[in-house]
Amino acid sequence: MKTFLIIISLLLHQVLAYGERLLYLNQYTLVKGPIIIEGVKANASGLTYHAERDSLFVVLDQPQRVIEINFDGSLRRKIELNKFQDTEGIAWITGDIFAIAEEGKCNIVLVELEPDDGGVSWKKAKKLKLGIKVSPLNGIEGLTYDPIKKLFFVAREKSSAALFKVLQPPNGSKENPTSILMTVAGRGLKDISGLHYSSHDERLIILSHESACVVEANKYGIEKSRLSLKGGQAGLKQTVLKAEGVALDKRGTLYIVGEPNQLFIFKKKK
Repeated sequence: MKTFLIIISLLLHQVLAYGERLLYLNQYTLVKGPIIIEGVKANASGLTYHAERDSLFVVLDQPQRVIEINFDGSLRRKIELNKFQDTEGIAWITGDIFAIAEEGKCNIVLVELEPDDGGVSWKKAKKLKLGIKVSPLNGIEGLTYDPIKKLFFVAREKSSAALFKVLQPPNGSKENPTSILMTVAGRGLKDISGLHYSSHDERLIILSHESACVVEANKYGIEKSRLSLKGGQAGLKQTVLKAEGVALDKRGTLYIVGEPNQLFIFKKKK
């Protein structure tokens, strides 16, 4: 009977896994990096990919700023974030609309970064106040967006590192967004420093700089594969220190930014 149940369990696992489009992060290897990001001296703290512009956007903390870069780390433009604080995450939503995470305030700030903008004002931006228990040094760190379901995923950095789904209130409502704890996602990681969500295959990419790894999880937060960022692994000569942001482009290339100003590029082995 026990053997029968084991066989049934294995078959059920195969059925559930069938049709899943996995990245298999364990098959990725470094192809370029570390690349010094042009125009950045320190505090690269978040990363997102803009599919329409086919470029990367990096958010900085101190000074509060967003920069758009090419895949070789060269600078396209700078946008000042006036009166923002603790900017630790960024997510592209659509067109010129982005979301910025303020760690200590536990805010998601929605901004429009038009091509000719030199700066955006915190006072004029829409804020989503999250009902997540944080502290000044342990706030929301990772941020990403699901354009299909129109919800955010955010990460509390450490000391009970956790992932939350954030449901936006209806347009015109003065209510705060609803934050739902994902109990499985990120389990076993020392911290969560960055997030990326791929809506077409419902993949959540979780970055941890203290655990020195990138985890691929399904929409329920269950781990499916892992990429080590330690020296001697995945083509890395040295461990990626202070990895703060992660993004995946439409070709399946993986990008990681680390403090103070480094970009790493990984591709799947052929």
